[in-house]
Amino acid sequence: MNAFITQAQEAAKQWGELSTAFFQQQAKLFQAPLAANPAAASDPNAVMAGLVQATEQADEFMVKAVKLLDAQSAQLLDAALQDSAAKDSLAPVVAGYKSASQAVVSAVEQLAQARKALLDKTRGG
Repeated sequence: MNAFITQAQEAAKQWGELSTAFFQQQAKLFQAPLAANPAAASDPNAVMAGLVQATEQADEFMVKAVKLLDAQSAQLLDAALQDSAAKDSLAPVVAGYKSASQAVVSAVEQLAQARKALLDKTRGG
């Protein structure tokens, strides 16, 4: 169980770092137009550009979060089963879970790429 606890502590640390970085980015993004030019806050184009960038950052965060969850879940599962007598009998179930988890990661990445392409088109890019 020591390996499991170590993995869980590392997972908590990684989530803290990831979420802190994301929320700092979001705060900077929303504060920047007001700090640089308060009049820009009333400009619909500037507001829209900020929302598009916020959406892109949120999508990037979502992809990173899903990838992190996938990796950590696999590590925690392996650590939990490391010394278990049921490890061999559960191997097909674990493999199925890991495969399904990878499919979710791929789907989230594709969704983020599709939304980025759509946002790029709305900007005329």
